[in-house]
Order: sequence, then structure tokens, then C-alpha cells
Amino acid sequence: MILEKKELSSGLRYDSLFLGVKFGMSSEEFYSHCWELNKQELIKQGPSNSSVKYLLPTKSNGQNIEMLFYPNFNNDTIFEVNTEFSYTAWAPWNKDLFSDSLIKEIKILLSDWYKSDFIEIKNPENEKYLYVTVNGNRRITLTIMDDRKVRARFTDLLIEKTIN
Repeated sequence: MILEKKELSSGLRYDSLFLGVKFGMSSEEFYSHCWELNKQELIKQGPSNSSVKYLLPTKSNGQNIEMLFYPNFNNDTIFEVNTEFSYTAWAPWNKDLFSDSLIKEIKILLSDWYKSDFIEIKNPENEKYLYVTVNGNRRITLTIMDDRKVRARFTDLLIEKTIN
């Protein structure tokens, strides 16, 4: 991808993700950091103890957004973090809380957090559209998973290139 090559050639590193989580953290640092955030009641254990849960207030419709996240490690350091977003009040009859609305809100939120615009591209795997932004080594992709959930994947391109 041309955008990735351009950003990687800049030599800039963007390791900061959210809530103090960053690329390059060891698993021990990640678990210790989450323990501290949990003691401060900023995060909780996610479903089945397989993720971390963080609640975000929304600006658009007054509903909270649940953010579940967990990192992928390479050589015991974070190189990727997968997140799932959903409205806490989602239900099949709440059409205004479906993922097609949620992805727009998440795109605005993350654009604000990272001061970066997302571009829309067609996913070569399934012909659906996704959003992507790249800053230095950090790529963020947004995709609709189903009627309820939106995935954001944060990837350190420098590490991904060495393991793929």
C-alpha cells in the first residue's frame, strides 16, 4: 500500500495507543498496567476473562460504547491490539444503534484521538468497505463485524512486516 510505504519511510514512530497501552510493552508490563487501571476502576475484565473492557461515553446519542480489547504479542511485546466496539444499549430493534452508525462515531472518535483522517478503501477479501489511517509505524483499520460490533485493529507495521 502506497500510504504505508510513505509513512514508514518518514521514520516516525507512533507507539502510543490508548489508556497508556503502547506498542512494545511486554506482556508483564501490559498486565501490570491493566491491573493498575482496574484498581482505579477505569477498566474491567471483559467477557470470559479474554479481554479488557472500557466504557466510553458518546456524544451523538447518549449511549455508552463498550470497548473490548486485547493485544497480540510477538517475542513477548505488543505489536497489535484488536478492539471491538458496541453500544451498550444495542438490541435488534434499536436500528439507530447498529454498527453502520457506530462505525461513523468510532471513526470520528479515533480521528480526534490520533489527529488523523481515515480513508475509505474496498476490502480485497470480501468487497466490503473499511477505513484506514496510517501514521508512521501505526496503522489503524476499522471494519464492521456484524450488526452490533465494529472492529478497530491497531498494528505496528514495522513488526508486522517482519512476521508476515
